Amino acid sequence: MVKKIIISRFNNIAAILQNNKIQEIIPINKTYQVNDIYIGIVQKIFSSINAAFIKISNHGKSGFIHINDIKHLKKNRYINHIHDILSINQKILVQIIKEPTINKGPRLTTNINLYGKYTVLMPFYNTICVSHKIYDHNERIHLHSLAILLKPSMMGILIRSSAEGKTTKAIIDDLNSLKKQWYSIEKIAFCSPIPNLIYKEKNLIQKIIRDYYKLNIKNIIIDSENGLQQIQYYIKKWSCTRNTRIQLYKRPECILEHFHIKRNISKALKTKVKLSSGGHLIIESNEALTVIDVNSGSFNKSDNSKEAILRTNFYAAIEIAYQLQIRNINGVIIVDFIDMLSQQDQLQLLEHFTKLLQLDYAKPQIVQLSELGLVELTRRRRRQSLEELFNNGNNTYLKIYKNHHCKEHKIDTSISKYLLNKNIKYLFFNKKLKKRITINYKNKNYQTDLFSKDFIYFHKKNIIHLLNPKKNYIIPFLIYSNTLKKK
Repeated sequence: MVKKIIISRFNNIAAILQNNKIQEIIPINKTYQVNDIYIGIVQKIFSSINAAFIKISNHGKSGFIHINDIKHLKKNRYINHIHDILSINQKILVQIIKEPTINKGPRLTTNINLYGKYTVLMPFYNTICVSHKIYDHNERIHLHSLAILLKPSMMGILIRSSAEGKTTKAIIDDLNSLKKQWYSIEKIAFCSPIPNLIYKEKNLIQKIIRDYYKLNIKNIIIDSENGLQQIQYYIKKWSCTRNTRIQLYKRPECILEHFHIKRNISKALKTKVKLSSGGHLIIESNEALTVIDVNSGSFNKSDNSKEAILRTNFYAAIEIAYQLQIRNINGVIIVDFIDMLSQQDQLQLLEHFTKLLQLDYAKPQIVQLSELGLVELTRRRRRQSLEELFNNGNNTYLKIYKNHHCKEHKIDTSISKYLLNKNIKYLFFNKKLKKRITINYKNKNYQTDLFSKDFIYFHKKNIIHLLNPKKNYIIPFLIYSNTLKKK
């Protein structure tokens, strides 16, 4: 099976494709995301549930932390009340372990972990661990012995599965890089105002090479020349095996359009999903759980109704396992398969469904098959779901517009699908436009990260000034397209 990674630096998003079918969408969120480290302040304490709210930003939601996530702050093992550990207005260093939902803030922990390519540094855990995904006994002994020699004093170290078969020098360099990073975080946290962001993973390419680059990746395609150089840098830095072809995408068509990523994202946001058997799924997500209903539809390939139902459920199980990954559906999930009277058929379906779910990186767990014929399962939550990223109106994340390479665009109230940063919303002009305006501009220059981060680059002479709005004489296409009206 051919696997490749498609990276769009302009939209700050990547996708993993297997046999030209999207398996996973990888975003970089501009707000809270997993592994971000903050210096926060205790805002509220709820003794009844042994939890507290931590203010980590002056503008975003407060984070939630439970007593189980602040173990290293306990003075002794017999303390079981959060009031004995935290107090109001206390300064605390926290890390995000679950991204926020529409109505809830991020989940926090004080057990800081710094992730490298081959190792994980745990500053507050004085322990040594080797990934359970390394099955070779001799390799486990070798890596554990190496970890004993490398472990920093009063810190913990975890050897990741990617370290299997790697040179000692590569593992040592990776750990040294994490130690330098931690010492820098300590210095910043000591003199930083409260609350404040201490560390954030902004580099999509670094995240891709660190967490997703494996031997089975045959091709990496990126739409940025600078991004191509960064890929080569991180591959060299981490001494990765070079069996992957790295390509620069140069076509005028948007890379997300060319590989049908945008179209697949649009499909993944729809409630109804058609099955190849003729049936369909109805997927509805709520705050508490996600409900998936299987409908037979026009399935009539067999005269035997029992066989038809079982086959439809089998097709549905394949599609459900795929939809859980591409949509990144988290939490409690209830699947309503078509009712089957035979217990043998039910067992056969559950075995088939379990094998499919084992391929999911989030490792969903089937809880039970209820008396009503409902399959209940849970899926670990870390990142936001696709629906939360794209359908949340308050989210500053991307909204993909389909032809950003075109030479000409007309400003219209219906066009508002570009990457938008809230930080430039304050740039408003007093000038009123009565007619529709046509703006000609060249293709976007990918060589400057500042442009892709904060505004659209129309022309070298027509730059949007962020710090001095009076200098602006060209209208920012993204911000004002919604405000223009015909008069």
